[in-house]
Amino acid sequence: MTVLEITDTILTSKKYSNVDRSVVERIAAETIPKYANQKDTIKAIKKELHIIHESFLQAGCYAKADMMLDNYSGIDIKTDKNLTIKLMALHTSTKERLGQEVEIYKYISQYIKAEDRVVDIGCGHNPFTLPFFTDLPKKYTAYDIDSSTIQTLSNYFRLAGLPYKSEICDVVVSMPKEHGDIILMLKLFPVLEQQKKGRAFEIIKELDCRTSIVSFPIKSTSGKEKGMEEFYTTYFEKNLPSGLFIIEKERFSNEIFFILEKCLPI
Repeated sequence: MTVLEITDTILTSKKYSNVDRSVVERIAAETIPKYANQKDTIKAIKKELHIIHESFLQAGCYAKADMMLDNYSGIDIKTDKNLTIKLMALHTSTKERLGQEVEIYKYISQYIKAEDRVVDIGCGHNPFTLPFFTDLPKKYTAYDIDSSTIQTLSNYFRLAGLPYKSEICDVVVSMPKEHGDIILMLKLFPVLEQQKKGRAFEIIKELDCRTSIVSFPIKSTSGKEKGMEEFYTTYFEKNLPSGLFIIEKERFSNEIFFILEKCLPI
């Protein structure tokens, strides 16, 4: 089977039908030469997609999120923290912040000003957390590889009356179109490094931004500590390109944050 034929086969699966086609084609092209038969090739591609995408999604997350938004009857969706918590629970990455969501987003918000442009790469359900931000930024662009996530976020921004946008982007091979003052890359590094070593550092280095907010998980999805904090901290600090400086580091129960700037700290 060709790359296009295998991609068509993968996209017929309900689990992966919302993944951007170019992502599946890229992974298929990289995987085909490694296996002698079609069955093993498709299995390997699906395993890769599970690691970088499907493992983060809660059951029925798209339908549930859309239903919450379509049936919303609150006063102001952009300040409704109760709705945010429900939407956060539908994605593993944001669900892991529940219980510390106030503290985490207060911490993030101190680096985001009302006049800033924010670029959220590999966003997942993170843009739903805007009600926890101290100040809403002037611009916010969210990038993900999942078409349903992008559509749901677009609907959320519309209902909130915010001039924000969400777009498909496979950042493994393409740079985001928008440049911002603040780059968010929350728990994205391991996902990108799984696909292309050093790519996450390249993105931060190349994008024209004042501050990058990067985070890593420090516990497994089952809640176990497996030396992840030490491993990711050592890896990140050791491989940080010249011209990027860690100005602050903060640990929460499930996640560690690094604040980067492209100039020497005062």
